[in-house]
Amino acid sequence: MDPAILSAVSALAGSAIGAVSSLGGSWLTLRGQLRAQEIGREAEKLEALYEEFIIEASKRLTDAMSHQAEIPAVITGLYSVMGRMRLKSSSGVMRAAEQVVRRVAEAYADPSKTFEDAKKILQHGGEDDPLKGFAEACQAELRALRV
Repeated sequence: MDPAILSAVSALAGSAIGAVSSLGGSWLTLRGQLRAQEIGREAEKLEALYEEFIIEASKRLTDAMSHQAEIPAVITGLYSVMGRMRLKSSSGVMRAAEQVVRRVAEAYADPSKTFEDAKKILQHGGEDDPLKGFAEACQAELRALRV
């Protein structure tokens, strides 16, 4: 084979291999970036859903301190958020959410509390916080998702 042709074919083959590897590397990088963005958006949606549950549960817990529920409809909002969480959340988060709903139902069944009773409950801090376990489960899930 003519050395000039061999040299030209080698140069063309080298250029083609370089182009293909550069294209492959760019494609893999872009794919990784898109996946990271997708995970970030998913984490933001979960976080907003968890915030909504915490807000609703807090409202129900404070409402339960002031009066007993006459109908179960007072916890409809919690069940609504839990239903949406079931679509995407881990079983650990769902167990913690179910425990919060049980605590809310128990709080509505208990006799009404005075402001002094509520103040004593709040002074005990995290040891009796019905939302603490849920918040910790959510943090662990979001942390794992972002890793």
